Amino acid sequence: MTRRDFTKGLFAAGLAAGLPVIGRADEAPSAAAGRAAGARPSRSLDPFAIGVISDIHTGLPWSRQKYRTGREYPWQPEASKRLVDEILALPHPPANVIGLGDISLAFGETGDYEIAAETLKPLSDAGIKVTHAMGNHDIRAEFLKFFPGYDTTTKVPGRFVSVVETPHVDFILLDSLKEPVKRGDYAACTGLGLGEAQMAWLRETLVKLVKPTFVCAHHAAWDLKIDKLCAKSPKVVGYLHGHHHRWMTNYLHNGYSDTARVIRMMGFNEMWFGVLMVMLMELGLMTPPVGMCCYVMAGITKGTTSLQEIFKGTAPFLIGIGIAIVIVMLFPGLATWLPGLMRG
Repeated sequence: MTRRDFTKGLFAAGLAAGLPVIGRADEAPSAAAGRAAGARPSRSLDPFAIGVISDIHTGLPWSRQKYRTGREYPWQPEASKRLVDEILALPHPPANVIGLGDISLAFGETGDYEIAAETLKPLSDAGIKVTHAMGNHDIRAEFLKFFPGYDTTTKVPGRFVSVVETPHVDFILLDSLKEPVKRGDYAACTGLGLGEAQMAWLRETLVKLVKPTFVCAHHAAWDLKIDKLCAKSPKVVGYLHGHHHRWMTNYLHNGYSDTARVIRMMGFNEMWFGVLMVMLMELGLMTPPVGMCCYVMAGITKGTTSLQEIFKGTAPFLIGIGIAIVIVMLFPGLATWLPGLMRG
């Protein structure tokens, strides 16, 4: 891998972890003109970068709504248009954009998806592949009328499950939509779940992962009861979701810290690595020339015992610690068994 490839990989991982995609202000007007003309930007797409959008909640005017929300949201399509302009204004726009659900304003009306498809069309015209997940305000049948193909390419029949591949990182888009029995009622739009077939597919897929992978869905991992399942997979480096209408990264860092990502990509278990690091630090605190514990002992004795004698006295303990380190390296289960019981 070249230094340039490594740098591009870091940029892709940063965007995937949730860095906002913002274009330069002086480029936005030209991007808007290109969008109006329906022309592709002259800039090449970056296959290592990915854009993340969520909860665009595009809706019809109140007068045209079949299922009345009782409110107008005229700024939502305009906000989505500005988002599209910002993506297209980037020097090298991402080759892929993923949407994390709730394309519709509230009740999955056909017109909602018509407006959303027109708003996002400049991305496709520019050669950017846009892949959506389903949110609790969406309706699959209505969505398919303007975003066709998901029913034939899905990994799980009856759900819209996709896998987006990039050179270094993959993205699994789950379908957490549980369609309401009654349309037009906000209380009926609160259902969520993956279902047995999708859960079985996810378990099987996580075991076979080769590249670092982000698992994505509209709802949070703990709400779908897959947080522990994702955390156990050594190739899962993060979880992305929408629904909360807030930009937060603390959920990503909870169980997916930067250190844990690097360790997992190397194929190591982070609990085992932590135990081994503590043992190595313990060894370092007792060995010269910077054996901190030995210097502390010498200070406590106030000259009655020489530093040389203290270092000699630690020798049997160093041998024991060294043997323990070798055993933990050869049999990592000794370090992960008890913490594994605590994590479930």
